Amino acid sequence: MGRVIGLDISKRSAEVAILVPGTQQLERRRFAADGPSIVAFAAELTGDDRVALESCTNAVAFHRLLCHHAGAVVVSNPLKTRVIAEAKVKTDKVDAEILARLLAADFLPPVWVPDAATDRLRHLVFHRQGLVTQRTQAKNRIHAVLHRNLLAPEVSDLFGRTGRRLLARVALPDDERTLLDADLRILDFVTGEIQATDQQRAQAALDDPEVRRLMTVPGLALTSAVALKASIGPVSRFAAAPKLVSYFGLNPSIYQSGQTAYHGHISRRGRSQARAVCVEVAHQLVKAPGPFHAFFERLRRRKPYNVAITAVARKLVVLVWHMLTHAEDYRYAPPARTRRTLNALHQLATGTPAPRAPRSAPHASPDDHQAGREAESHYRTNLQERFGSHHDPRPAAPPPRRPRTTGRSQKET
Repeated sequence: MGRVIGLDISKRSAEVAILVPGTQQLERRRFAADGPSIVAFAAELTGDDRVALESCTNAVAFHRLLCHHAGAVVVSNPLKTRVIAEAKVKTDKVDAEILARLLAADFLPPVWVPDAATDRLRHLVFHRQGLVTQRTQAKNRIHAVLHRNLLAPEVSDLFGRTGRRLLARVALPDDERTLLDADLRILDFVTGEIQATDQQRAQAALDDPEVRRLMTVPGLALTSAVALKASIGPVSRFAAAPKLVSYFGLNPSIYQSGQTAYHGHISRRGRSQARAVCVEVAHQLVKAPGPFHAFFERLRRRKPYNVAITAVARKLVVLVWHMLTHAEDYRYAPPARTRRTLNALHQLATGTPAPRAPRSAPHASPDDHQAGREAESHYRTNLQERFGSHHDPRPAAPPPRRPRTTGRSQKET
């Protein structure tokens, strides 16, 4: 039986607690968190050793390195390791010791470590998010320059062709012109980097059938589909759709004690970035005819707007789980929109237009709105067959508002 090692990693150092098997002896070590020291520590491990460390920025790199030497490496979920978070005395030595003892008792909640392909996709998603944030900041600074100089250009898109020509000739003081030109250069550079990142993501999506399958859902374009795929990883690690819903933090929170149970808002645990993507897509899904639009209208009869949108996002996650698990495209995918989306993906990834598919009939391409209305009608019919003819999923008129009354008696007129 090998050793059990708890590893607490910080930016500059790493604290180690080693439990020797068969004894109560605890060995402690500390080494610098640099490349040579980490490699030297990993080389001392044997195939019988088990190592535990908390999830952090470089936990994936540590995990890959230690897996080549140790028998088992467990990355702990810090949100579930409450014994560390709620400790009265919390130091690196204490954290390393608790990790080692929890691992020795097989009571350590693990975290799934992404494979190389999923990790690369996540880095691309996070990198693009940072670039988009920088682009937004540059645009806001340009708007601020115009605003403090009492300029309000009447253009629909300030950063389009007409807007850029206007920004090039607008009259500004010399210091303000210097700041404006600097932000325009930053905007052009960041925009170019975003386009390069989009091409890398398109190349990865073109080789991934699951990303292309997700893009058949209306509202799930390249950015959203890649973000969801990077967050999910292999869908086989989720045994059921509610597991994926909980992973995204879209499940309702429940507090139960004795005979009392409280059902609150969504838990908001898990990957917040993927949850935000699902909510953004839900806003687009409810605008076009289709099952999601009918589901949203049915909820709007008795729920606020944001609650109904969150429910649509949850249903979207359930749909994504079934699509990836059963390897099926979206049944009600609008044909014209799906074809345009996949053609744009092919052109962005390869730089050449996608080959044209032969037409099955001489008439024009099918109408997306007509397909959406048929899908919505099919959804309503299924609801009525399931819940009875008295169930009407169409939105009902809001109840009339009661007249406002006061404590004074009103005389009849």
